Amino acid sequence: MKNFIFLLIVSIFMSCGTSTVMVNVQRPADISVPQTVQDVVIANRSIAGKGNKAGNILEGIFSGEGIGADKKGSEYCMLGLTNMLQNSERYNLKNAGDIVLNGTGTSTFPPLLSWSDVESVCSSYGADALIVLSTFDSDSRIFEGQSVVRTKKVKGAKIKVVEYPVTLIMEIESGWRIYDLTTKKIVDVSSFTEVKEFYSKGSSYNNARLSLPSKRSALKESGVFAGEKYGFRITPIWIKVSRSYYIGKAEELKLAKNYVKRGDWDQAIEIWKPLTENIDIKTSRRAYFNLALASEIKGSLQTAVDYAKKSEQMGEKKASSYIITLKKRMRDEERLKEQLNN
Repeated sequence: MKNFIFLLIVSIFMSCGTSTVMVNVQRPADISVPQTVQDVVIANRSIAGKGNKAGNILEGIFSGEGIGADKKGSEYCMLGLTNMLQNSERYNLKNAGDIVLNGTGTSTFPPLLSWSDVESVCSSYGADALIVLSTFDSDSRIFEGQSVVRTKKVKGAKIKVVEYPVTLIMEIESGWRIYDLTTKKIVDVSSFTEVKEFYSKGSSYNNARLSLPSKRSALKESGVFAGEKYGFRITPIWIKVSRSYYIGKAEELKLAKNYVKRGDWDQAIEIWKPLTENIDIKTSRRAYFNLALASEIKGSLQTAVDYAKKSEQMGEKKASSYIITLKKRMRDEERLKEQLNN
C-alpha cells in the first residue's frame, strides 16, 4: 500500500542545518468497523419530533442560542461527516446526508430504530449500513479576559495601548450510532464533546466583540468540525505531516537538497549513501538519518528503522524519536490493511 505522497512543499531552516518536507500520510481510523459495512447511508435523527419541540424551543430561549440553532448545527455536523465519507477509500456513501428522522432534539439518545426501519432506509439506497447522528446539542458563551497594557511605536513615539480580549466558546455535543443491517448489530455507539474557541481583541470589550465571528458562522465551523471528528473515528484519512532531514554547506549536500525539492529521492540516496562512510562521525550519522527518511518516503519502513537505529547508535539524538514514529507507522500499516481489506 502506498501511504506516502510527496508534496512539493519544502521549508528551509538554514540556522539549524535542517530542512523540512511536508508529506501526506494515511492514518487509520480510531476503530475498525466490520467489513460487512461498505455501502452506507447517513441520517440525521437529532432533530426534535413533534412531541419534543416545545421543550426544545424553551431551551433555545433560555440558553440564548436562538430557536432552530441546534437544527442548523446538526445539518453542519452532517456536512462534516459527508465530506469525510465522500473522500473515503473505506466506504461508498450512497446519499448526501439528506435523510431526517425524528429524535429527541437534545443530548439524550433516542430509542433504537427497529431493524425493519433500518432495512427500509438502507434498501432504498442499496446500502448495507445506516450511520445515524442520534443526538446534537450546542452551547455558546463569550468570555472577557483580563485587559492587557502594551507599548507600541506610533510615528516614532512610544505609547501605551490597552487591549481588551474576548473569546467566543462554542461547545458541540454529538452522539452517533452505526446500524449494520447485514449482521443486525449496532457496531458503534459514541458521544463526543468538541470545543472550539474564537479569539478577538479591541480597544474596548464591545469593539472586541464586534470582531468576533457571528454565532451562526461559529456554529457552522464547529458543527462541521464535530462531523469531521466522527469521520476520523470510523474511516482512514490522509493527513499532512512534516519530516526533517539534514542539509549542509557542502556542494554535494546542496545538490541532494535540490533533488529532494523535486521529489527525486533516488538521486538524493545516491549522494547520501557514500557519506555514511565519512570519517566525520557527525556527517556519517546524519547521512544515515537522511537515508531513513528516504526509505520511509519510498515505503520501506523496516529499512527506515534500520537506518535510524544506525544513526542513533552513532549518537544522533533526533533518531530516537524518529524510530518511535516509524514503529507507530508500522503498526498503523497493519491496521490500515485490516480496515481497507488490503
